[in-house]
Amino acid sequence: MTTAQLLALDTIVLALVAGCWLGGGVAAVLAGRDRSPRTARIAAGLVVAALVCTALRVALTVGLAGAGWWFAADKLLLALPLVVVPGLVAAVISLPRLVRLAPGGAAVAGPILIAGYGGLGGVAAALTVSYPVSPVAAGVITGLVAGASVPTWRMLSGHPPSRRWSAAGGTAVLCFAVVWAGGAVWSSRLPDRLNLSAHHGSGAVAVPGHSGTGALPGRQVSVTDLRESAAAERPARSFTLTARPADITLASGRVVRAWTFDGRVPGPTIRVRQGELVEVRLRNQMPDLAVTLHWHGYHVPAGDDGVAGVTQDAVRPGGEFVYRFRATDPGSYWYHSHDMANPAVRMGLFGMFVVDPVDPADTGGAAGDKDATGRAALSDHTVVLHTLGVAGTVAVDDQVPADGLARLRVAPGTPVRLRVAATDNVPRTLGLSGVPYRLTAVDGRDLTRPGRLDDRRLRLAAGGRYDLTFTMPSRPVLLSVDGRDDLGLLVTGGEGAAPPPARGPVLDITSYGQAAPSSTGPFDREITWVLDRRFALLDGVPMLAHTVNGRVWPDIETPVVREGELIRITVVNRGRDTHPMHPHGHHVLVLSRDGRPVTTGPLWMDTFDVGPGEVWEVALRADNPGIWMSHCHDLGHASLGMTFHLAYEGITTPFDAGRASGNHPE
Repeated sequence: MTTAQLLALDTIVLALVAGCWLGGGVAAVLAGRDRSPRTARIAAGLVVAALVCTALRVALTVGLAGAGWWFAADKLLLALPLVVVPGLVAAVISLPRLVRLAPGGAAVAGPILIAGYGGLGGVAAALTVSYPVSPVAAGVITGLVAGASVPTWRMLSGHPPSRRWSAAGGTAVLCFAVVWAGGAVWSSRLPDRLNLSAHHGSGAVAVPGHSGTGALPGRQVSVTDLRESAAAERPARSFTLTARPADITLASGRVVRAWTFDGRVPGPTIRVRQGELVEVRLRNQMPDLAVTLHWHGYHVPAGDDGVAGVTQDAVRPGGEFVYRFRATDPGSYWYHSHDMANPAVRMGLFGMFVVDPVDPADTGGAAGDKDATGRAALSDHTVVLHTLGVAGTVAVDDQVPADGLARLRVAPGTPVRLRVAATDNVPRTLGLSGVPYRLTAVDGRDLTRPGRLDDRRLRLAAGGRYDLTFTMPSRPVLLSVDGRDDLGLLVTGGEGAAPPPARGPVLDITSYGQAAPSSTGPFDREITWVLDRRFALLDGVPMLAHTVNGRVWPDIETPVVREGELIRITVVNRGRDTHPMHPHGHHVLVLSRDGRPVTTGPLWMDTFDVGPGEVWEVALRADNPGIWMSHCHDLGHASLGMTFHLAYEGITTPFDAGRASGNHPE
């Protein structure tokens, strides 16, 4: 079984363990009162079922421990001891007496009920405890189980606590609960102003004997100094984007209210050539919304990353901000607002950013993707997948989004490159039918000698980009989305019916293409991020949050690294949701998934899907100083806590997040 299947089965067995032990305990109490053989048999049957379920949970935990300590720590250290110890007592003392139809007293029903309380403690642990196990949470759960067990035993023994002691104990417990809960709520509230420079933690473990170059001890550099000088050189390309609300008419005629750049969704494609100095002026004409521009996947200087409260103040209505950076890396990227990012992107504040290589021939795709005359001309298009309102849409280049099949005409024999971006919060499954094709680039980085694909499908992470290349045949080609024949892109070069959507297996991207030499070691630091979903206090409000190492933003530790260091990052998903992880300002080199080394190479990504139960190991070269947000690019997950940062030693920011700052990074 996969780790995800073990986790899902463990959730079911967890509920059965608690239910069977509690049911057996109640039946044992009733059997002791009415001396009914039938009730005693029911109690015995439930205890046997509880023992079987408990043994199964132990086996599942052992299996999960084999996948990694992250998946089993809370069970082995907390949940299982609470139920196994009284369960063994029940198996040795209570069950034989129930089988002999001799129930009665605390010695029979007590261990069974206490095991049931332990089972409920396991449920509480599953809802509130992640990795690493919090001693406070473990202590509270253990205390609650003990607090329920002691009076239960006394009552079953015929010595219930007096009313005075019961009232005093209940009052003390209530006062403690009120004070503890109030303190926890108050301490979890977002402060009026929060500066990330002073919020650095120690989440990176240095590897002995290795160290990056780093900043000079005591030297402080602001993110505002990590920008291209406005006076150094005249920009080669200048653009202006204006954020404003608008009604968008889709290809079907349906009208959708949206937040836009220049009245379009997606916003205008910004296309430049490698090496050019780019200047983009952002103006805000939104009536009640601040905006920024984040360059998703692009290695801009930290001062231009566009994260409100970290690298700049959000641009208020009527304001403007100028981004200025050099386009050093060719490839397919995108931009979007990063203040209240979840609603901003969902409503339309995004667009494509494409950097063409210095040599135009480098965009021609893999060998063989040229027309019969050997022309280098390329039909190069951006394809954006986004849900506007309730409609799935496909936008080709700067055309009106199609809420169905977008259409594109390309002459047969022409090499084609489709730069596909998924800008929703969910992954998309792509299929290209009617022609052999290649997956030429992932997240803006070309793959090494990508192989031919026939009817294979591709899973594209939320926020990710795939470049697909092929030579246009005389018959139509269909780029289908999520297996649908009515959503995607139909490319035609002549007559003929659209082919059916691709139905082949989904490509394992970690084993595609030809391996190329890539040196990764030795590592200077190691970081572990354990992703989960647990009840937590988020800005003073209890909710089912998305956590990293058991915490939510802004309390997740910020690893501090030095420039030049090579960092190994292990990302573990204990939950049941897929998390497209996105570190700003860097690509990561994928090393392994679930312990299996990547056989293609090098595979560089800036947004990688960590599925339920998966463990990814990636390498990051600290070559872009700054304070960098890292988060799940399901932006709903990010807004529910799964937002954190990677900081370089000596880098500071003058900008604040927080209630009174007007900045909302997520």
